[in-house]
Amino acid sequence: MKLSLIFYVAAWQCISSEAFAPSSSITTKVLTSQTTLFETTSRRNILKNLSFVPLFGTLITSKVETANASGGATAGGVYLLSAKQRYNERVKAGIKGFGELENSIDSGNLDSAKSFFMVDNVGGWKDASAAGYLLANAFRRSSTTPPDSLPTVKKWKAFAAELEVMQKALKKKDAKGVKASYEKALGLVDTYLESVELPSVLEMK
Repeated sequence: MKLSLIFYVAAWQCISSEAFAPSSSITTKVLTSQTTLFETTSRRNILKNLSFVPLFGTLITSKVETANASGGATAGGVYLLSAKQRYNERVKAGIKGFGELENSIDSGNLDSAKSFFMVDNVGGWKDASAAGYLLANAFRRSSTTPPDSLPTVKKWKAFAAELEVMQKALKKKDAKGVKASYEKALGLVDTYLESVELPSVLEMK
């Protein structure tokens, strides 16, 4: 009788432990479900984060376009400052040399004028003509504006064109023609100097 009772108790414990303990298949299903939920959540987070990338890129592009369009205060301002640092002194040296020709031209002596146009160094016309144009071209609000449309470039070209007339008179040794062209050029160069924020010829003397 006691043996039978012990047998039944042992059998009941075995059945109960198998019934209430999670089976391997159930455990596998639970783990699989948790993994799927984690992967789904991760994908949602990634997609949510990626959705901000186009917006962020648009904001950056907008800032860059605004900076380029504004010209003077941003990109254009930096370019102009750099151009002033490189060309201002060269332009001033060349125009000062041009202004110093007045006395010799008034007296009918054309030698100084010939030297001014022949010198390659800073202070001569060859260097000043390049620096003057480049400085004029820096005074712009947009990088897409053609140089010939800029008021500063137009003023520089008007001055340079008159100096070509002056050089032709020099070749002919026409003292009166040189003087007339020189006086006209003085007025044109002052207009240019004002447009590029430089002192007049008289102030440079």
